[in-house]
This record gives sequence, structure tokens and C-alpha cells, in this order.
Amino acid sequence: MFWADKIAKELATTKKDQLVNDAKTPSGRVHVGALRGVVIHDLILKTLKDQKVDVRYTYIIDDLDPMDSLPVYLPKEKYEKYMGVPLKNIPAPQGAASYAEFYANEFISVFNTLGAKPQILWTSKLYEEGKLDKQIKQALEAAEKVQEIYEKVSGSRRPRDFIPFQPICENCGRIGTTVANKWDGEFVYYECFPNKVDWAVGCGHKGQISPFKGSGKMPFRVEWPAKWAALGVTIEGAGKDHTSKGGTRDTADAIAREIFDYDPPYNIPYEHFLLSGKKMSSSTGVGVSAKETAEILPPEILRFLMVRPRPEQHIDFNPELEHTTPKLFDDFDLARNSKDPDLKRVYELSVINLESEKYFVPKFRDLVNIVQMPNINLESWAEKQKGTSLSKNDKQALKERVKYVKIYLDRFAPEAIKFTIKEDLPKEAEALSSQQKKLLLGIIDLMQEVTDPEKFQNDIYQAGKEIGLSSSEVFQAIYRALLGKNSGPKAAWLILSLDKDFVIKRFKEVASGT
Repeated sequence: MFWADKIAKELATTKKDQLVNDAKTPSGRVHVGALRGVVIHDLILKTLKDQKVDVRYTYIIDDLDPMDSLPVYLPKEKYEKYMGVPLKNIPAPQGAASYAEFYANEFISVFNTLGAKPQILWTSKLYEEGKLDKQIKQALEAAEKVQEIYEKVSGSRRPRDFIPFQPICENCGRIGTTVANKWDGEFVYYECFPNKVDWAVGCGHKGQISPFKGSGKMPFRVEWPAKWAALGVTIEGAGKDHTSKGGTRDTADAIAREIFDYDPPYNIPYEHFLLSGKKMSSSTGVGVSAKETAEILPPEILRFLMVRPRPEQHIDFNPELEHTTPKLFDDFDLARNSKDPDLKRVYELSVINLESEKYFVPKFRDLVNIVQMPNINLESWAEKQKGTSLSKNDKQALKERVKYVKIYLDRFAPEAIKFTIKEDLPKEAEALSSQQKKLLLGIIDLMQEVTDPEKFQNDIYQAGKEIGLSSSEVFQAIYRALLGKNSGPKAAWLILSLDKDFVIKRFKEVASGT
């Protein structure tokens, strides 16, 4: 049974409504790995609905977090002055939105196209609207207890006057440089330190502020369970970096129980999304952004990439490697046509609209060759592959697949599999043996009565074999004569895609050595 179905069946036995939640800090261009959490939680939503459970899905944008590192793709001279400032109060790279809105909305747009459409919540709004006021007061009143939990669970020690609240400095607007040191039941007293962190400089201001209505925020390990309690979250997974023993999740669970009197949500720990073995990061620019990946893969393929592995398996994805994209498409097609119930379930949960997915489409790897051949009618070629005429869905699927094949060829395909027909006689053809030149003249005769490309391919091979050529020597002669390369697509299809007179003239030129 598919892992999400198993969890949904287990949770359905509780007979209670469920709230699935996930969150992201929009510290920069959001990398494709962040889609993993979005899709995992969306899978839980869908499988719970299959179990007739009343369930909702919320997604929180943590826009009150400070800018604590400067993305490499942003100008230092423009953004360095905002280090330590809440992301919601920083201008966007372009347009009138805030920095947080700019990158969050870009990411939301991507996961919406993947069929994940949770209710979007903004952390700053939760604070401003007073939805976390109760939890703020509980945390402040139990500051010593919070400190004990930190130390007991994670071994992290805090100063004796630790107050679990970070005010926004009233003087410089930073939140990453402030430290609260007192709570008198009405105000939080704080100082904005010039040297608290090495990525921002505070202004030295000392002040007092009411901790409610958006004047600051709780530390993450307190804020996380505070949101669970305030919203009623019942299911929320987290990445490997949060779920190690004594880590953020363990601390948050303990604070939920002991400070907010709330049972922690059902946890689904999941592994990292890697780029050639390296963890991706929104702020450092390490990795491929979700937006960029959505431009090179169709929604159902990108979603399939996230759905297929179990949560405890890492995903290693690098579109710049030769076989990454073709294999992903081939694996999707395999799942689409599989009779294996688990693989079929993966496919069902990957597509956006199951009904529209009833179609025939040629293999990605075959199209890589075919789209590079001039004068090939793609629909006619695809009909021969299918064995019958193409339906409306088939034609749409072919058009879509060709679009992404061309993207792959343009941006990622190695030079070895790219080819163009040489207008002039390639110099590589000069080194062909007399037997190979003889074969090219023989192919001219074979071309006169071609009815089936596969038979033509075999006839070419047999003609070469009869004059003592190996298989590689046979097809190398054709590729060198037409492409100036030692390899290429299926030779018969290549020849038939070209103007017949052009091929005859070229083969005669090669044979005569002129």
C-alpha cells in the first residue's frame, strides 16, 4: 500500500477533523526542494479525502523572519542595509510587493500548477490580527519553563533572563539583532545589540514594547508549536534537519505539550532534496529554483518526481546531467502504463487531472532524435508508432512532450546526442573506407523502393554485412556523410526525413571523394 494511503487509513480511525499544515520562509528564490514538503502534505490531504475525512490544508509564509543572509543573485549595495530586517519590510527586487511577497508568490504560483492549493496564511498577519496573543502571553509567563525545555531536550542553554520574544526595534526596524530581557506583564524590555549576530548590526537602542499585535515574534522553536495550538494543526511533517534527535521538532513537541497544553501534530519526517548530493538553499543560491524547474518539466512530471519516493528517501536531481530528464519522463510513462498497484497509485497521485491523462505519447528518448530531423511530420510519425490515428488528447500530449524535448535539447542535452544536417560535405566523411563508400552507393539503390523504415534499417545493415562491414562501420558511414559525426539517430529514419535528391547527391559526393 502506498505510504500516504497507509497514514490516511490510520488517521481516519480517530474519527476527527484534520488540519494539515506546512510552512516556508521566503528568504530568496525558493528552490525546487521546498516543493517536497508541499507535495507530501498535499498527498496526505488527498488520501484523507479518499477516506472521507473532513480535512483542510494550510500553508504558512514566515514573512516576519529576518533577512539573515544575502542571496548571491541580489545586489549587495541595495540589500546589505536590510540585513536583520523582517522580510515583510524589505522591498522586492522588482514591483511594489515586499521581498517576502515577491518570492512567496512566485513559489505559490508554482505549487498551484502542481495541483497543490492550500490556504495561504502569513505569519505577520497571524501576529497583527492577535491570533497568537494567547500563546505569546503563555510563553512569556512560562519563560523559565521554556528555558528548561530548551536545555533538557536540545542541551541548548539560554541566559538566566531569557525572554522568548524578539521585538522589532522601534529605532532601526531590525528583528534579528534584538534581545528581550524582561517582561512585566504588560511590556517586553529589550536592547538592539550591534554585535548579537555576525550578519547584521543593531543600532544599540533600548526600549520597551507591548508584545502583541505584530510588534515582534516568538523564537522559531516556540513559535512553531504556538501556531499548532492557535490554528489547531493536527498533521505537519518536517525535513531531516528539523527532525534529528534533540532537534527543533523535539523541542517544539515538548513546548507544545508543556507550555501550550497541546498534543503535537502527526509528524512525517522527510529527507532532503539534493542537487548532485548537495542540499539546496534558497538564500545561498545553491540549487535550481522551483520556478526554473517548473519551466523545464511539465506539472505532472515535476509532481511525479516528488510523489514517487517514500519520505525517508532523499531525492537527487540535476537536470544538467545527460540522462536525468529523459529517464524521469520514461519512468513516468512506465508508471502511467503499469499494472503494479503501487506504481499505478504513484501515477494517480502525480497527475493533476486523471481523466485528461488518457492518451498515447511516444517515448521522450525517441522524440529527442525525431524532432531534430527536418521534414518529419511528427503526427504522422506518432501515428505509425501508435498503430492508429491520434486522438485529440494524443495530439495535445504530443505537442506538450515535444515542447519539453526541445527545452531539453536547447539547455541540457550533451553535444553527443545533438545533430544537424551538414549543408556542405563534412570533412569527417573523407576518412571513410572504400567499402563504406560502396555501401553509400548501395543505399541509393535501396532508397528507391522503401515502404517500411524498420525494414529499410535492416536492409542497410544487411547490405553492409554482405560487403564485410561491421554494424558500427555501416552506420558510421551514414552519420559521417550527413552529420559529420560518428553516431546519431536511427539511420533509416534520418535518411527518410531528408530530401531524397539531397541524400543521393551527398552519398555520391562522398563515394567519389569530390
